[in-house]
Amino acid sequence: MAVAEKRDPRESFTKKLVRICQRLDEASTRVIAHKNFFNKAVTSQLKITSLWVVGSYARGAMTCGDLDLVLEYKLIEGNHPAPSTITKTFFGALQYVRYYFGAPDSSTSGVVFPDAILIWTKPGCEWRSAIDSIKPDPSAGRAARETDSIPLRAEQLYMEPERLHELAAQEKEGLLEWEFVEITAADLEPVPTEEISERDKKLFRIAPMMGKKSQALIPAIIRLMARYAPIGVWDSSDSYRVRFSCGATALQLGRPALPCNPFDEEPTIKQYALIPHISAKGPNGVWIIRRGPNHPDVQSLANRHAYYLGSPGSPETLVHRDHNKIWSTEILELFSTHEEAKEFAAMLDEGNDTPDTEIGRAEGLDLIPLFALVDAVEIGDHQLAITRAGAIYFEQDKATMSEIVAALPQVINPALEPSTWPGPA
Repeated sequence: MAVAEKRDPRESFTKKLVRICQRLDEASTRVIAHKNFFNKAVTSQLKITSLWVVGSYARGAMTCGDLDLVLEYKLIEGNHPAPSTITKTFFGALQYVRYYFGAPDSSTSGVVFPDAILIWTKPGCEWRSAIDSIKPDPSAGRAARETDSIPLRAEQLYMEPERLHELAAQEKEGLLEWEFVEITAADLEPVPTEEISERDKKLFRIAPMMGKKSQALIPAIIRLMARYAPIGVWDSSDSYRVRFSCGATALQLGRPALPCNPFDEEPTIKQYALIPHISAKGPNGVWIIRRGPNHPDVQSLANRHAYYLGSPGSPETLVHRDHNKIWSTEILELFSTHEEAKEFAAMLDEGNDTPDTEIGRAEGLDLIPLFALVDAVEIGDHQLAITRAGAIYFEQDKATMSEIVAALPQVINPALEPSTWPGPA
């Protein structure tokens, strides 16, 4: 893990391991009440046959982040309950104990544990001797893992180990890139009333839909989005307590998950911000995930640009109304050259003694926050529906990323482009 997690003394995990073995001695076979696929109450009978300790504890580390265990079990009757239901029934709720099912060479962890130590095999076995055989080693530490580039603990995320391995591989291949922004105590302090923008007042109106732990993150989120999403508004149209967006940033709180193929045909999402609830163990912060340098969208947009009208940080959009429809839609007009934009701005400012229409320019991925503002864009003769609402309004298919890219002008020679204020971040 790129960001350090809180580690506890070895002795605290020894006590938990002893308790687990005692519970297995008491009853290695148990009846488990749970819900099946159809949400119907059912029971299953399971027998745990073996328990291994793996990870830093098995290597003798003096401090550990978790107690990693591999459990092998036999289903005697019924269907397989959820893993969390199995462990809670057998051992109760033990903090910082991570269970994998299978054997050390093939388990739900997705990795092989060559340092696994067999601790328990049957009631009355010499499990205390097995624990005592692990000698503390001050030089032992946490082993490197393929998923170490992921800055959050697996327990903070709602993703299977296989999915985390996949993301780590995509980051290594340059298809994704990410950063971790720590949330400090100062970030969680209330935002002074006078500093709350009109945009962020909407977030406070959304807040009652959230749980208390999510509400505690609001000050940090406001400060974060001021930096990472300066344009765009808050949207909670999905009516989720922990899922919403700010411009081109999609946020997930609590125990978040990154969607499968997150950026496929998504011209309105530049980045995902995964924010677990604050915990004593941590790490506490925001995992911001974007397209990497080798992602097809990055490469296809690399030499595309557009000009637009508006004041810094606030592009001007047009509300389109059709008399045959009872609702309206929002459009952003993009221009191929600075001259085209300048002519259109002059037309808007005609008769105004103090022209105030400014011209902005965006290139590459910085075009995406512009798309996130509207339902459709106009580029020359092209009218492209960006959202599903825009597609319904204009009675056309939603534009694909390749269609959008094809309509955008190419950068011929950046050195010849006029200097303008920066485009959206």
